[in-house]
Amino acid sequence: MTTIPTWWLILSAIFFVANIFLYIALGLAALKLASVVKDLSPRIVAIEKQIQELVKKVSELATNLNHTVSSVGGRAKGVVGSAEGIAQSASRQFERFSPFVVGALTAIRLVKALNESKKGRSLAKATSRKGIAKKPAGLVQKIWYRVRGG
Repeated sequence: MTTIPTWWLILSAIFFVANIFLYIALGLAALKLASVVKDLSPRIVAIEKQIQELVKKVSELATNLNHTVSSVGGRAKGVVGSAEGIAQSASRQFERFSPFVVGALTAIRLVKALNESKKGRSLAKATSRKGIAKKPAGLVQKIWYRVRGG
C-alpha cells in the first residue's frame, strides 16, 4: 500500500486547525452581531414611532394647506368677480356718457373749424384733419397748440 506524503498531512493539519479557528471566530461574530441587533431594536422602534408621528404631522399639514389654498382660491374668485362687476359698471357708465363725450368733442372740433375759417381759410380746408392740426415739432408745442385753439 502507498503511504500519504508527510507534507500533505502537515498541510491538511494546518487547514483543519485554521478551519476550527475560523468557525470559532464566526460563532463569536454571530453572538456579537446578535447582541448589537438586540441593542438596536429599541432604537429602531423609537425611530419608527417618530417617523409615524412625522407622517401624521405632514398629513395634517397637507390637509391644512389644502384648506388654505381652497380658501385663498375662493377669495381670489371673489376678488375677480368684484373686479368684473366694477368693470361692467364702469362700462355701463361710459356707455351712458359716451354720447355726451362724442358731442363735446364734435362741438370742440366745430369751434376750431369756425376759428380757422374766421382766420381766412376755406371751410373745406378748415374742417379737414390736415387743415386743423398742423403738427408742431415737440409735445409741449402740441399741447400749447391745442390749448390755445390753434
